[in-house]
Amino acid sequence: MAGKDLPVSPPALPFPEMPPVAGVLLGTAQAGIRYKAREDVTMMAFPAGTTAAGVFTRNKCPGAPVEWCREALRGSGKARALVVTAGNSNVFTGRAGRETCERTAKAAAELAGCKPREVFLASTGVIGERLPTEKLTGALPALHAKLRGDAWPDAARAILTTDTFPKGAVRK
Repeated sequence: MAGKDLPVSPPALPFPEMPPVAGVLLGTAQAGIRYKAREDVTMMAFPAGTTAAGVFTRNKCPGAPVEWCREALRGSGKARALVVTAGNSNVFTGRAGRETCERTAKAAAELAGCKPREVFLASTGVIGERLPTEKLTGALPALHAKLRGDAWPDAARAILTTDTFPKGAVRK
């Protein structure tokens, strides 16, 4: 998106070379959640035995993905997949938001070969609109089929909302 439609912020740095992380695969897809002709969903797959940790908002009205992840951590705390959407935050969506989380986690779990509560979810974007579940879950099979270890720049671009450039950091 940046460089094509929007001016790049003056403090923007070039995206760093980020090496693969052993066992972690990631990829992106165009689900058409809010943006046309733009990657807007990211999936990461983790090896069996991966443990997750989380820091969450203290807001009294957390979004459905936050509630989902809190519950997943209370369970086994194991993670096999992460699905992140851009364009729709799935916040203030009530039962529909919770159902979208459940259906998304189930679809991703089938692809990752794990339990739905081993799938973590995150969303960023517009508040108060229903996330188009069918578009999201429909994009997951093709996305999963093309997961790879070096898709960090693609993933950073796919989670942009109001940012004008993707961000990344690496420590050697």
